[in-house]
Amino acid sequence: MDQLEPVLFTDAWGSHVSIASLQGRSIPSAEPESELWMGAHESGPCGLVRDGVATTLADVIRADPEGEMGAECCTAYEGRLPFLLKVLAPGRAISIQAHPTAAQASEIRARDREAGDKDATYVDDWAKPEMLVAISPFRVFVGMRSPDEVADLAKRLGVTRLSTLVDDARTAPDPAHSLLAAILAIPKPEQAGFVRELVAACVRVSSSPDDAGHQCAAVVRVAEDHPDDIGLAVLLLMRHHVLEPGDYIDVPAGVLHSYVSGLGIEVLANSDNVVRAGLTGKEINIPELLRIVDPEADGLVGHAERDPDLPATDCFPSSSDRFALRRLHTPAGQLLPGDGTPRLVLCLHGDVLLAGPTGSLALGPVQAAFLSARDHDVVATGSGEVYLVTLPTI
Repeated sequence: MDQLEPVLFTDAWGSHVSIASLQGRSIPSAEPESELWMGAHESGPCGLVRDGVATTLADVIRADPEGEMGAECCTAYEGRLPFLLKVLAPGRAISIQAHPTAAQASEIRARDREAGDKDATYVDDWAKPEMLVAISPFRVFVGMRSPDEVADLAKRLGVTRLSTLVDDARTAPDPAHSLLAAILAIPKPEQAGFVRELVAACVRVSSSPDDAGHQCAAVVRVAEDHPDDIGLAVLLLMRHHVLEPGDYIDVPAGVLHSYVSGLGIEVLANSDNVVRAGLTGKEINIPELLRIVDPEADGLVGHAERDPDLPATDCFPSSSDRFALRRLHTPAGQLLPGDGTPRLVLCLHGDVLLAGPTGSLALGPVQAAFLSARDHDVVATGSGEVYLVTLPTI
């Protein structure tokens, strides 16, 4: 067992309060803190000390992939840890984005390599399914509304240009995709005026207590941080949810999404393949987003379920073939599943002791550990709230 040193990211969309508060540091933090990574991704591998030597989890796995992950896992996932665990803390909306399937990523990477522009679009050949579990109320836009729902909302808003775009798209083979493409194709000099008219209409509709009012109010809040951004128009095409603590949303490839505000646990495939369409200062790739987005795909919203096989344990069902997530409450000698495979353990609150035949490891609030394939019969005991990531077959 190795205690991990999580990697803190300070993106502009992060919170000055959430992660610092979890870790017991003073607030507000000097910089906005967006994510705390626990894993072996090349962009932010966790630090650890192995045999008295400071190293990273990525280097440890690279040096002995079969020993750290087990032969079967090593073969199945190309010698890479298949999952990544995060604490996610947006203080303002994260970019509107979608992730490719593995086949889509591989196709474009091959094209880019032939053109001599390796990793221009995607940095690996993996899909990036992900799951978000709310720790605090978490506001998200995930998936796309049906054309009829968008038409009803456009009628309420009364913005002529939007209504015209909606009407034109209704005769297309894929109306939802056609409308998304038409909005993103609005010439740059015309976007600010269109978006301002939409936001003003959203302010009027936001006084309504129905779904349209809640949707418009959410868009107005995002407009405070992203004025004149064409992504605000895209949000009107998407489904708005507020996840309460314990709720989760499972987001497979092709699903359009933007996480707006809150504090959550995110588990995802160990990939950084993302294509953005708005609400960001980072690179936007609209042609590729339109190629990979699936208007029919949606995020599955659910609530933590009791694990039928483990006491005081919740599970979060996912369609992913890269990870499974469980939450343990004050474990009293709970044997952790997943012997012979890699696992990540995060103690979010309280304290927990991990003990096995070869040693033990104490974790406090927001501390994490890596359990390798060699770590068998590990038992968790303590007062903490513990998140456990394993392979999906465990």
